[in-house]
This record gives sequence, structure tokens and C-alpha cells, in this order.
Amino acid sequence: MTAVQPGVAPVRYAEVATVDVGTGPHLHIGYVKESGHVWVSDSGGDTITVLDHADGHVIDRWRIGGGAAHFSFDAGCNVGLVALRSADEAAIINPQTREVIDRVGLPVGSAPTGTMPAFDRGLVYTLNEGNATVTAVEIATARVVATIEVGGLPKWGQPWGASYKPITQPVGKTYVVSTESDDATVFDDATNAVIRRIPLGHRPNRNAIFREHGNIYFSNEADDTVTVVRIADDEILATVPVNHRPFRMLPIAAINGKDEMWVLGAGDEKTGAGTVAAVSGTDHVVTRTIDVVDAPGNWVVNPQKRLFIVGSKSRQLLIHDFVTDAPIGLTELGHDPAPGAISGLIHTAAGSLFILNDDNTVTVLRDRNA
Repeated sequence: MTAVQPGVAPVRYAEVATVDVGTGPHLHIGYVKESGHVWVSDSGGDTITVLDHADGHVIDRWRIGGGAAHFSFDAGCNVGLVALRSADEAAIINPQTREVIDRVGLPVGSAPTGTMPAFDRGLVYTLNEGNATVTAVEIATARVVATIEVGGLPKWGQPWGASYKPITQPVGKTYVVSTESDDATVFDDATNAVIRRIPLGHRPNRNAIFREHGNIYFSNEADDTVTVVRIADDEILATVPVNHRPFRMLPIAAINGKDEMWVLGAGDEKTGAGTVAAVSGTDHVVTRTIDVVDAPGNWVVNPQKRLFIVGSKSRQLLIHDFVTDAPIGLTELGHDPAPGAISGLIHTAAGSLFILNDDNTVTVLRDRNA
């Protein structure tokens, strides 16, 4: 565990509220900035719990359908899509009014669990863990325009469309990570036709694009490696040994100019000690290791270039400042943050940090030094 360095201005995040939400598991906590609301997917029930983005009080328990798992909004939060895992549906919604505009039925057993927004092309894709497919839903017509066969247990996909926030840039094709088949499916954005399958390490679970180098990285949880692929021709450039059970990645060149892909591992196999492995974008090797909280569960970056990392069993929150490249705060938590959530933390424009917990609650924190 890295201590706050002398001479570095600390932050002091403290818990201000713990809020009961709906039935778990909870796979996603997200933010509708335009209405000042935080959403929690109550994936074990039929609701999304809506919270105030400042103090976390409950605004609504919105009944939307069975198994809300993950959702995506366009850049203005004017339209969105919610993947309903147990209902085998995609709900097209107005996020600001919480109106269901239409529902799109998917094949029985699809179990849509993730979404990939491509609002610039008028589409949102659902990642269907139940039948190893990706469905392209056309938002304007509420119809399925393509069903793409991928590998087993599709977990994540990149890039997200240019109309999503934070703004990302498409590269003409999409990469879907499939955990059970140890590969990624690449399909053409214009036609939704599969281009190829790329073999990866064991149980890949996430990918992230290092745009400054034109490469895409895949974290392989079961063999402690990251696979680096060149986007131009999908050639594998390197398989990099990293930390134990890598499960999150973040390219930081656009944040602080460092030529690094940060890889968060789930903690040392024996001690649980958490680390970030910094992989060189040029040399494809780990150039440094940053100690963080034990048993890391998730992370999020805020606009002030601060990285928040929670320990799922250590009940700790670490704040790392990318400007000074140093830890600036450590907070003890009263609940276990949820492990395995697609998104488990949100930092809002109101200055509050929301942490999704493993016990049907959300913790709200604020910086006492702000």
C-alpha cells in the first residue's frame, strides 16, 4: 500500500451517506449528468435505482424490466439503451425523463449483459452472454439490424462510438472480448460482418485502445498477461506478463503525457496486495509497478485527473493524482465495494464519489478538504 507522499496536498474523502438500493447483483452504476442523477442497475430485480448526484438520496425506483444489467447514453443523454438480462430485451429510453420509448425483444436465452454505444451510426450493440452473440439495435426504428456470432461469454468491446461521452473515436472496426473462447472477434463497423478472430491469453475480460500508438490491449485474467494487437492489421505485437488477474486497463498518455497503459490486477494470489502494472506503449514491457489498495475491485478517473481505486475486501479507497503522479488520499470504507461490477464507481459534477457495494447499498463520499 503506497503512502501519501510528503509535500503532496492531500484530499480527505469521507462517507456522508449509505443508501439502500434494489436487488443485486449490481453490475453498473452510471451518471445522467444533465438531470443530476446517478443510476444503479438492480440486476437481480426489475428496477433501476435513481439517486441524487450530490447527497445520494433516492429519487426513484424505476421499474423498467427484468435484470437491468448495463446501459449506454448518447452524448447529450437524450436517448439511451438498457440491456435487460433476465427479460432478454433491450429497452430504448429517454434517460432524462426515464421514459421507455420502445422495447426490442432478443432471442430467449440471450442474456444481454453489456452494451456498446455507437450512436454516431444510430446503433447500440448488446453483448449477449447467453448465446455468444452481439446484437446491433437500430435506435430510430427499434429493430435488430444484425446478429453477430462471437466467442463464448462476450464480456466487453471497443471502441465505443464517437457520440458517446467521454468522447471516443471509432477505428472502422470493433473488437469484442470473449472470455470462454479465449479470443476477440473483430467485425466491420459499416457492414457488421466478422473480419477475423484473434487468439488471446486465458480468460480475457477487457480491452482498451492506446490511440497514440494505434494499438488495442486485452487483459487476460487467468494467465496474468496483456495481449497487444496492432489495429491496422490485427497483428499480435506482444504478450506482456503483468500482475495477478488483470481486469482493468487505462491508457494515461492523454491524461498526463506518460507513455503507459495502466493495468489493474485483482491482488496478489497469496497476500491480496494490489498493484498497477505500467506497460510501456513503445517497448511493451512493464516499466514500473505502483502499489495500491489490497484486493482492488474497481476504479474511475474524474475530470480533475484523479484516479479512485477501491479494495473489494480491504474496505479502502485510494486516490492517485495523475498531475503529480502520486497518491494523495486514503480512506477507510464501511462496506465492501462490489467486486466484478462492469462499472462500480462514479464521480459526479456535484463533487461526490459514489461506490457500489456488495450488500445492496451505495456509499456516497465527499472531500472534506475541498
